[in-house]
Amino acid sequence: MYSPDYLSDLMVRMAHHSTAIEGNTLTQGETKSVLVDGYIPRAMDMRELNEVLNYKAFMSFLVERTQEAAPLSLSLIREVHAILCKDAIESVPGQFKQRPNLIIGADFTPTPPYLVSVALTDWLDNLAAQMAAAVTDSDKVLAVCRQHIAFKRIHPFPDGNGRVGCALMVYSCFLADMVPIVIPVERRKAYINYLNTDDLQGFAVFAEELQIEERKRIEAFS
Repeated sequence: MYSPDYLSDLMVRMAHHSTAIEGNTLTQGETKSVLVDGYIPRAMDMRELNEVLNYKAFMSFLVERTQEAAPLSLSLIREVHAILCKDAIESVPGQFKQRPNLIIGADFTPTPPYLVSVALTDWLDNLAAQMAAAVTDSDKVLAVCRQHIAFKRIHPFPDGNGRVGCALMVYSCFLADMVPIVIPVERRKAYINYLNTDDLQGFAVFAEELQIEERKRIEAFS
């Protein structure tokens, strides 16, 4: 298992980057102050503060459930959403969408509400089959990236799909004993482009490059 210091570092960066990609204005330093030091450095929007604070609960959940080797499931996905979106969205955290939703500029229509559970069940089965058939870590990264793109197309929740999708990537990496894939906000444009163009191969290469940088952080904290 990773060192406590690395896990704290991962928590801060996941909280900052995943929420900043969606528009949260807290800096990484402010995020560290809130999550690690227990200090709120300035007046903040409560929604933005809660978005960040929720990662403390998520990190405990991530470590505990992956140590138990708890597989991804519909209930686990809903639980991840409930944790990450507590007091941070207008809809009910942990509840799949009740009304159709759209993604700005997308050339596809997300899965309609009545088909979300079926689509996610297929998504889970496909991911499990791909991970079971994977021979190398590169095969596993490709599978995780493919399912991340597919998750975006399902778009199962009214809000918070981006942070949940990124969290599920990290969860999958932990389960597979792989270096986590953390999308930095500084690479947001490249990341969004891979999703917008369904560029799976480019996304997988991008993810492996991020893993190389992540491995250096793991070693530095070990």
